Amino acid sequence: MKVRRLSIQHIVVIVLLAIHILPVWLFKYTCTQDGPAHAHNAHILKVYHNHENYILREVHERNPTLFPNWTSHVVMAGLMFIFPPLICEKIFFSLCIGLLPLSLLYLLNAVQKGKTLFCLVGFIFAYNYLLHMGFYNFALSVSLFFFALGCWWRCEDKLSIKAVVTAYVGLIVVYLTHFQSYALLTMSLTVLGVFLYVYEALESPRVRLTAQLKSIFLFLGAMLPAYIILLTYYLVKQQGGGFHRSFEGLMKYFLSVGSIVSFRDAHVLIGNLLLALLTIAFLLTIIDRVRKIYAYRNSQESESSGYRGITAIVDRTDVFLLIALIITFLYFRSPWSLRSGGMWISDRIHIYILLVLLPFFTFNLHRFVDYAFSGILIVLALWHLGYHVQTYYLMDRDAKVALSSAEMIEPHTVLASRPGSWGGTPDSANWDFKYILPFEHIEGYLALENGVAYLQNYEPSTDHFPLRYKNREMTPDYVLVWRTEYDNVEDLIQDYEVIHSTNFNRLYQRKKAAPDAQLWENTTTITFDMQPTDGMSAVEHIPVYKDTNYTDGRYGWLSKSIHDEFKTGGGGFELKYWHTEDTKSVPNVRDVLGENESNLLLYQDHLLGQEDGVFRVALPNGTYEITCYFHAGVVAPVEINLIANGEKKFQKLRLTSADESAERRYTVTITDERLTQVIYTRKKRWVWNGFTVKQLSKGE
Repeated sequence: MKVRRLSIQHIVVIVLLAIHILPVWLFKYTCTQDGPAHAHNAHILKVYHNHENYILREVHERNPTLFPNWTSHVVMAGLMFIFPPLICEKIFFSLCIGLLPLSLLYLLNAVQKGKTLFCLVGFIFAYNYLLHMGFYNFALSVSLFFFALGCWWRCEDKLSIKAVVTAYVGLIVVYLTHFQSYALLTMSLTVLGVFLYVYEALESPRVRLTAQLKSIFLFLGAMLPAYIILLTYYLVKQQGGGFHRSFEGLMKYFLSVGSIVSFRDAHVLIGNLLLALLTIAFLLTIIDRVRKIYAYRNSQESESSGYRGITAIVDRTDVFLLIALIITFLYFRSPWSLRSGGMWISDRIHIYILLVLLPFFTFNLHRFVDYAFSGILIVLALWHLGYHVQTYYLMDRDAKVALSSAEMIEPHTVLASRPGSWGGTPDSANWDFKYILPFEHIEGYLALENGVAYLQNYEPSTDHFPLRYKNREMTPDYVLVWRTEYDNVEDLIQDYEVIHSTNFNRLYQRKKAAPDAQLWENTTTITFDMQPTDGMSAVEHIPVYKDTNYTDGRYGWLSKSIHDEFKTGGGGFELKYWHTEDTKSVPNVRDVLGENESNLLLYQDHLLGQEDGVFRVALPNGTYEITCYFHAGVVAPVEINLIANGEKKFQKLRLTSADESAERRYTVTITDERLTQVIYTRKKRWVWNGFTVKQLSKGE
């Protein structure tokens, strides 16, 4: 078997890949602005199906719409089944860095075999401004864009089934990752297709330009679904106007190659040198093209070539110059933000201008010129990386201090912060953070792996992320107060206490009230009777209604999705007036249980729900026997599952007819003075008539 030897170019790329990915793994935290929010939401997606995570399920709901922002969340959530969340974020961050130069290498090789020199530019752009902003989906979509272009370019017949499928696979993947890259990919494929069909007509004497019009229209027809998606999304998002950056600001960003300037102005010099180097490459390409024109004009072929002479001057790769010019126009014309959603629009467009131009560069000079270009690009990439390594070291050191309270936050609790977005920066760095605020959403790291809901996560407040807020009004168990807000905590002093302090923030914990002694006065057994607002509770039973919210030290619902009415298909609500889904008539509960049944009133009414119900009781520590009562009644059939203090006590209890009742017991040991029961269903609805708490023994 013949073993293919790696070329020196590929060895250089592999070594640079290893060097550029290594810093991501040298430090604990990946300090980006929005990254912690993405990691936190990916973690919620991963654990959301577990009903034990009742706080997360109460605060959030899933947003299953196929909008363009899914990829990072799905990939990180999937990885979290194997690795811890911080490691999963590092894996995704490494992909964003490593795939960019590889995607450029793939495209350049597709356009011209062995044309790998300018893939080195990808290493400079790999550590880009938008990646450090934490725009993970967009950062990945840039690499996917160039992979999609390369795959489509390799298809010889642009109207073949293979080419169309290749185009749409790329479009779909890029769409689900980020819309702006999808829009630019749609435009680029359109320009490529039309240009190449026209070029083919000019290149071949047997193919007339008019004959190619059919192929062009067929190609545009094949792209029609992509245009419809593009137009639909644009019409929704463009409403309401937006903000445009000044021409001077756009020029300054362009000339400094602002796409690579993340944490400090020291990167600007690297951008200036890179732009100068690419300008030289552009001029050398133009000079090479002019030489070809003169050579062609002096040849005998030029006298009889007709339209074919254009192809001796114009090359297929000139289409990338055309695309770069269109993207440059879009950069200067597009808004920076839209009121209806979407920011950093022109910044995102800018990163494509120089990268999409790379396949255009061609100059046939001495190989030492290639060596010189390669050497300069490698030096710029390592220089650029060196600044980031220093920055990562300083930010990671401060992040460890700012997040040192992570292990003090108990599972299944609610965290808030003041302010919601701090806007502060690390202390160790001695430069001004003008572009990135790496501690802006860093609290998201405090809510990983322990079922903690963070109320100031910005993503669920929007409509373009996989999660939305369902109940954001929950009282926080912990409040992280940044040092800028130390003088604004008067409202916390009575109910909260400081449990941790650093030179960045203080962590306040809500004081826990002792169980209400009156509930247990002269008794070891209490019963809660769940019922509609106008229901009648059993004697000496504690009535519980759908709006009996939990009061610390007593009892009540932590969740808001509790009902005392059953909405039928006919539009009615009062249970006693509507028939059950069971075809048999609904028997009177007295006939089912008998007149002498001690829990007759307890079984007569209930509360119900389709989403999880979470009921908490403050109890003295000890061992208890809990007896739960269920009667299907008019809402049959029902399925009931119950978790108590994180342990599944009974599952798939089904009551299929209106006359069915059930009584279930379990034993639980209370160690933190709280009993939290989660009742849920996977089919239709659950009902709960009430439960009895009997103390078996006292705890220490």
